[in-house]
Amino acid sequence: MIEKDQIIQQCISITNKRIAETQQAMDMANESILNDTKSSMGDKYETSREMAQQELNRLQIQLDRAEADLSILKNIVFLKGFRVGVGSLVQTDQYHYFIASSIGPIKMQDQNIMVISKESPIGKLLIGKTIGDEITFNENNFKITSIS
Repeated sequence: MIEKDQIIQQCISITNKRIAETQQAMDMANESILNDTKSSMGDKYETSREMAQQELNRLQIQLDRAEADLSILKNIVFLKGFRVGVGSLVQTDQYHYFIASSIGPIKMQDQNIMVISKESPIGKLLIGKTIGDEITFNENNFKITSIS
């Protein structure tokens, strides 16, 4: 049986890696902006500087999302519930879902687990459901068989 604390630790590791990679990319973008020297082609300089700034802004949004995901993962409460909520490991007759953040599929103990946020389309369908409930997603029916 897969333990939720193991899933959370793997998700935290993945998210920390994402934060580090995004921070490294931001550092490179900042360095690019600082090292850009103005040439006689002023418009070209301004265009490349603006593109680097847009990239930096995009990376900042990614970093903010990753840090928010990390906060969610670190604050999950281990309550065994009868309703699906954040922190629930939901087994359906077809898939395993862990409701936390948008990480995607992970593999643990030869089991594929889809780590999703409560805001994802399937997360929205699962939140509040109980064992035995059925949902339909992309014309596929899923029955909830366990929640931990």
